[in-house]
Amino acid sequence: MTLIDTVSKSPKDTALIAAAFGADLKKGDIVLLDGLLGAGKTHFVKGIAEALRIPDIITSPTFTIMNVYYGGALPLFHLDMYRVADADELFETGVEDFINSGEGITAIEWNKYDGFIGGGRVFRVGIERIDDERRKISISID
Repeated sequence: MTLIDTVSKSPKDTALIAAAFGADLKKGDIVLLDGLLGAGKTHFVKGIAEALRIPDIITSPTFTIMNVYYGGALPLFHLDMYRVADADELFETGVEDFINSGEGITAIEWNKYDGFIGGGRVFRVGIERIDDERRKISISID
């Protein structure tokens, strides 16, 4: 079921759309982000972090696989599976425990994992590049 279907006019606008969406997230929710490189997935996570009042600077976890942010209303587990081959390799990193802990919000870019047992809702965020600035953002719930 599609919840939001809108167009962002800038990276800042993407973060504002995500902040409005993020205000309704609950402990254990999972947000799966799909989009090509440079689409704005990390900008979207920045907006979620803003909604959670996380004071840290949000950066892409492409090389670290996961960044964990505390200090807000809920912890934010931000994963990027771009460099992970499959679910087995992800399991070896140990981040599966964070994904399924249900203790915070999990945002996953380039998802390659299907074993979600955290008990929360699973949202799918699609971000498509329209031009240099604009993005089509669609949010649905499984």
